[in-house]
Amino acid sequence: MGSVRPVWLLLLLALLIGVSSSGYHFIEGWDWSDSLYMTLMVLTTVGFGEVHPLHTAGKAFTNVLMVAGIGLMLYLLSLLAESTLRGVLDPATLKRRKERRLRMLKDHTVVCGYGQVGEAVGAALLSAGRTVIVIDDDPERLALAASHGLHTLEGDATDEEVLKRAGLEKAAALVSVISSDPANLYVVLSARSLMPQLTIIARASDDMAARKMRRAGASEVVNPYQLSGNRIAGLMLAPNLSRFLHGAVASDHFTVREITVPEPDVGRSVEAFGQRCGALVVAVWRDGHPLRAQPGELLRRGDTLLLAGTASEVAAGGR
Repeated sequence: MGSVRPVWLLLLLALLIGVSSSGYHFIEGWDWSDSLYMTLMVLTTVGFGEVHPLHTAGKAFTNVLMVAGIGLMLYLLSLLAESTLRGVLDPATLKRRKERRLRMLKDHTVVCGYGQVGEAVGAALLSAGRTVIVIDDDPERLALAASHGLHTLEGDATDEEVLKRAGLEKAAALVSVISSDPANLYVVLSARSLMPQLTIIARASDDMAARKMRRAGASEVVNPYQLSGNRIAGLMLAPNLSRFLHGAVASDHFTVREITVPEPDVGRSVEAFGQRCGALVVAVWRDGHPLRAQPGELLRRGDTLLLAGTASEVAAGGR
């Protein structure tokens, strides 16, 4: 009985109260309100007194209810309290409940590994309003991710079953930034075999590892060391351009954002789109290729636009 769900215990309590109330209703002929009131007084041992004088049959029924009904009610209440506490305190129950919530997510990003790079990726995605699930086998790193507002899943990201538990079938993208190139390669292979159309971005420490990951199915491969070196050199050679290209230029007066063409704007020209929202269309990406944003170019479903302008103008472009 200790494993009975609280909902079943509540139903049993309701059944006990209903049967007891029916007894008074049919034995004594009382209305349902008085029958329920008398039942609750007996079962809760409040003992205010009889609602109406009892006949012999009614007294016998009350005796049975006091002996068996009160005991059964107390037993059910104790089981209900136990089940409720188990749901709050039992680690296995909490884990199952947490994974049920994860399975309900969709269009989220799965981040494998929560080191320094993973933490930066998670923070950037969270600030952009994306839902993120972090997979890591280190409880301390997962606790840190949870404190930052991210969903977490403990396990080995190279295991296909762990990826399934993270809801990979309904995810929008996967980012593998584990500090091991072989581990990232295996994650890419597993994720691509499960979801052929998924966007997969992986971390690599050198060009050879990057080539292998691309052959394994990675959509994009990033070398954080190379990026850091290029960024440092860019800040020395062209600081304003470097900050612009790396998204460090953003304010109420000027911001840059990438959006997918809204459905109402499909078929509209670049010039008409700019007039509608006030933002400048810097470039159009179509079928993975960048196009110069000619004023007369007609926008198509699935096009991606790079917009520049005030925060309000860019936001209007996405609506």
